[in-house]
Amino acid sequence: MSSLAFYRKYRPHNFDNLLGQEHVHDTLINALKIDRVSHAYLFSGPRGTGKTSTARLMAKALNCTDLKDGFEPCDKCDFCNDINDGRLIDLIEIDAASNRGIDEVRDLNEKIKFSPTRARYKIYIIDEVHMMTDPAFNALLKTLEEPPAHAYFILATTEIHKIPETILSRCQRFDFKRLSEKAIMTRLNFIAQKENIKADEKAIESIARYVDGGMRDAISLLEQFTVDGELKFEHVKEILGISDVSLLRELFQTLCDKDAKSALRIVHTLHDQGSDLKQFSHEFVSYLRDRLIEAVNSGDGGKMSELLNIIEIFQEAQQKLGFYSIVQLPLEMAVVRVCGGGGAGKVAEVAKAVSKPEETVVISGSIDGVEKKTEITSGKVIFTEKVDVSEKKAPLNIDIAQVKKSWPRVLERVKAPSLRMSLRTAAPAAIRDMNLVLELSTEFHRDKIMEHDHRVELEAIFMELFKRSFKIETVLKALEMKPTVNEEENETKDAAGSRAAAGPSVAVNEVLEIFGGEVVE
Repeated sequence: MSSLAFYRKYRPHNFDNLLGQEHVHDTLINALKIDRVSHAYLFSGPRGTGKTSTARLMAKALNCTDLKDGFEPCDKCDFCNDINDGRLIDLIEIDAASNRGIDEVRDLNEKIKFSPTRARYKIYIIDEVHMMTDPAFNALLKTLEEPPAHAYFILATTEIHKIPETILSRCQRFDFKRLSEKAIMTRLNFIAQKENIKADEKAIESIARYVDGGMRDAISLLEQFTVDGELKFEHVKEILGISDVSLLRELFQTLCDKDAKSALRIVHTLHDQGSDLKQFSHEFVSYLRDRLIEAVNSGDGGKMSELLNIIEIFQEAQQKLGFYSIVQLPLEMAVVRVCGGGGAGKVAEVAKAVSKPEETVVISGSIDGVEKKTEITSGKVIFTEKVDVSEKKAPLNIDIAQVKKSWPRVLERVKAPSLRMSLRTAAPAAIRDMNLVLELSTEFHRDKIMEHDHRVELEAIFMELFKRSFKIETVLKALEMKPTVNEEENETKDAAGSRAAAGPSVAVNEVLEIFGGEVVE
């Protein structure tokens, strides 16, 4: 075998070998054919999906002396061989994780002015570019926008949301997708054949499922788990802690049959064997997701509903794993909820009902205090309704007097200072259907209360206090008759005297309560 690692030895050396990224493949080839290659590209996507390999392919295509069909590198000339071996001095690969500062970018900006040493073009590949600092990005802007004619940039990132908009606007962006399990299995089988590895199909399938669309990780695991020219499923299963697909099917079937005893036995066996229960839960939820997509594609409404219930229960159990003193308890609770709560066990019943289009079947059960009834006729779900069986009481009748009496309790629960200040100027005026009318004297306080976040907070407080949903409605008080000139002068003097006696802190405190902050002397 070659001393090169598999993932380096079997990375794509031409565009035909670039798997799973057809949209990128076709666009770049077209640009090469018509000689419309951009001077700055941005490749984003999950790790191990071919971003850096595609960047090297572009470097080869731009510098190859014997292109095939106007786009495909010959993979034989000096430039192609030097790029394959990482020897071409005019291909500069920069790891932004360790070269992220402004000094490194300034050095790049200085060196880019010089012509290529050997090749036709200089190619700069900046990997993990999102790690660069803001000053470094700013220093790179002008060069990206107007690079020398002999220079091309290809930026690669796994976290596109961290790239500034100013950088995005100067690059042609390509989003790389996760590879399908089928594409990964095909590639792994090809490598196993080339390397004379005797590989179990189940082992290949397990690796393809485990890597979540990353080809590089899959190839690395293939090499890591190969022992004496063999890749065995038991070895892969032991190291990765993954589960046999047949075990996932068996657990799902026991849940469909409401066989809690058998389902619990599977959980106990996994625990006794020392399996990674978190990994198993992840795989089982993924398996359920596949069944849900099948149900959606077949239009099986009843099965969709029940599968959603199982997924929610086991997703919650997965999040709780590691927080309980008894490790397997969250999974045991999930099994009991599904089998005993009348939720997941209905999948088989629903499937049976759908298979008999001439009958009308009503299926009912209780899930977490919710009574669920589903009527199926002619093979279709007619309706599904939920009734809260734990609390069937009619909404309480609340009158405006009760709201006024509880108004101080409302104010003490308000967290936003500006909302609390505005509510002090408000008075509950009436209840109209489901609306609570608040009367205010100024438009400022009315607008403050009707802000989205404030309205949501206030409605939540009403629900907590009165066990009833209210929508907020505001009205302004009617204008009062103005006093006479003499009365107004006297009132002004009295108010001024009162403010003087109280000191400036009264007004200051009101402002602080509305807008927040502190007094700085």
